[in-house]
Amino acid sequence: MMKQLLFFILIGTLFSCGGPKAFYDYDEQMNFEQCKSFSFYTDLNTGLNELDEQRFVTSLSQALIAEGYQQTEDSDFKINFYAEFFEQRNNNTIGIGLGGGGGAVGGGVSGGIPIGGTQQFISVTIEFANTVNNELFWQAVVESKLNKQLIPTEREEAFLEIAKKALENFPPEN
Repeated sequence: MMKQLLFFILIGTLFSCGGPKAFYDYDEQMNFEQCKSFSFYTDLNTGLNELDEQRFVTSLSQALIAEGYQQTEDSDFKINFYAEFFEQRNNNTIGIGLGGGGGAVGGGVSGGIPIGGTQQFISVTIEFANTVNNELFWQAVVESKLNKQLIPTEREEAFLEIAKKALENFPPEN
């Protein structure tokens, strides 16, 4: 019984660490009820290749439309986004130790051997600006694992997951 409980705790811990993480900021004075339609800036400098840029535009559009927003040329707010790729070393290690002692004398040696290599991540910053005065009123930064060697359908799924994570706090609850 105890072994089964420990197994489920371990599995739960492993799965809880893998998803995207999002950070939000917004203008508290903004009336978000006025935001009904969106469009994208035409001069995006996203840091993505053209295919991934289009995948993310599609993913973000789909996620917003699913929430009831309309994509129009004469929109209430415009969207800008940019991405950065980075690698992070895996901090997992295997510990090895030696110890001994007898009487009043003791000693020990220990060390850690890193396991795994580096992991590839993407950080996507999404900005919503008021169309009238071009002022930023909402921003999300989403960090997620993203293997650069994913096939196109897997990349689409990854970008849709990032878009949905970003929109979890739009509009923000005041």
